[in-house]
Amino acid sequence: MNIKVIAAAGLLVVGAGAIAVSVLGLGLPSSEATTTYRTSTATTTTVQQTVAASGNLVAATIYDLAFGEPPLARSGTSTSSTATTDSTSTAAASSVSTGSGSSSVTVTWPVTEVNVEVGDVVKAGDVLAVAEDTTAQLAVDLAEADLATAQAQRATDLAGGTADSRATAKDQLKSAKNQLSNARSSYSSTVAQGNLQLKQARQAVTSAKQQLARDKEAGAPDATIQQDRASLKAAEQSLASTKLQVQSSNRQAANQVTSAELSVKTAQRNYDNATTSASDATITADDVAIALAEQALADAKAALAAATIVAPIDGRVTAVNAVVGTDSTGTAIELQSSQLALSVSVAEDDILSLQVGQQATVAISATGGTATGIVSSINPVASTASSSVVSYAVVVTLDDTSATTAASSTSPSGTDSNSGAAGSATAAASATPSASPDANTDVLAGMSADLTIVIAQAENVIAVPAIAVTGTSGNYTVRVLGADGTVEMRSVGVGLMTSDLAQITSGISDGEAVITGSSADRTSTSTDNGGGFGNGGFAGGAGGFQPPAGGFPGAQP
Repeated sequence: MNIKVIAAAGLLVVGAGAIAVSVLGLGLPSSEATTTYRTSTATTTTVQQTVAASGNLVAATIYDLAFGEPPLARSGTSTSSTATTDSTSTAAASSVSTGSGSSSVTVTWPVTEVNVEVGDVVKAGDVLAVAEDTTAQLAVDLAEADLATAQAQRATDLAGGTADSRATAKDQLKSAKNQLSNARSSYSSTVAQGNLQLKQARQAVTSAKQQLARDKEAGAPDATIQQDRASLKAAEQSLASTKLQVQSSNRQAANQVTSAELSVKTAQRNYDNATTSASDATITADDVAIALAEQALADAKAALAAATIVAPIDGRVTAVNAVVGTDSTGTAIELQSSQLALSVSVAEDDILSLQVGQQATVAISATGGTATGIVSSINPVASTASSSVVSYAVVVTLDDTSATTAASSTSPSGTDSNSGAAGSATAAASATPSASPDANTDVLAGMSADLTIVIAQAENVIAVPAIAVTGTSGNYTVRVLGADGTVEMRSVGVGLMTSDLAQITSGISDGEAVITGSSADRTSTSTDNGGGFGNGGFAGGAGGFQPPAGGFPGAQP
């Protein structure tokens, strides 16, 4: 039993030894324990940290051009703006009112010329379309007449009225006073006549009562008494009727006097207005009327001028709705600016590094070239996609759409087929583009484009691939491969660090070879620290196994 345990332990020791030989190369001949290093050369270059995004080019500005209307511009990158054919213009028959509102004219725009087609490229000032302007000219004439009327009214109010208006007001006041005098005389006569009628009716009642009393005292027959009573009743009824009639006549005469008195007051006020300057309130109202009339005239003249549609900018025609021989309705021509813009979504991690006015580079896929631009707007309202990634809309306006191709430049590069990819990519992005004679310069809206904005930059500095740097802030190291094949773990100072390159501020000189990895990485069970900043495996590590003195088969300094 003990023999079996000892045998098993021996096998375990042998297996562990085999693993050590396999992994570390311990005890093997030098030809089997060699390690091939991937290296890159420390180079003086520019290190850039960038924000990148992709999108599609759009026209920076779109104009909706309509007859009788000023050019209406809208942003091509706005998500809320939509192109409609009737959003910028009145209907084919539109009513144009003057400032005083006393007259109006229906303006129509019969199209007489259309000089462009969809896709045409035009210059600012080019005549695109023309409409007949007869009704527009009539609107101008009426607006001018209304303005003259408003100005004349103010002059009259300021001067206290004209001679004719003063004479008329005086005559009206005199007539009103005469009517009042007549009404008062009529009232007096009516009251006197009514009093006489009442007196007569009362006397008739008194006489009837006296006759009834005498006949009763004389013992007159019943027939006579009945007749006396009927006469008394008739006299009393006549008195009551007379009272009502007199009251009605007096009331009517009094109303005529009151009405005449009001007419005199009105005539007196009119006379005063006609013979004195108007009040401040009246003059202010006149000034408002004049201002409205002036604005109406300006609008009418602007509409008349817009009977000819002229390109407000250089651009490309994208819609033509005007047809010769018909009345134009709404947008006649849509014009997109030749200046382009790019709207992209930038993640929340990068958005605080951007600001309006920042320079940007735009690579255009279809032409293979680049254009420059600036950040023109940053939407502070975040949007969240289905993946819950928070992003912000950023608009870059291009200031140069000439197609160029990126020039090649020297950068830290690898020494074998698998090295230097990161370094060369960063160098290409930082290189100054040079013109390509074969590049397609016809950049169109809708083309795909990639945006790059430099947010940090270190120029003319020593840089190595970021993958060659290990450690943490303040304690970085780089493995340097000497000319004799020895590996040195060297402490370095690191400045700007990007995903591709690391700026070396101390510890490495221009031209030195740094190790970015080794053949041991392909078989080692160890891994990087997540960002490609690991030490490339066991070989050459600090305190690790050193390569044999005979050199590094396949290694390149």
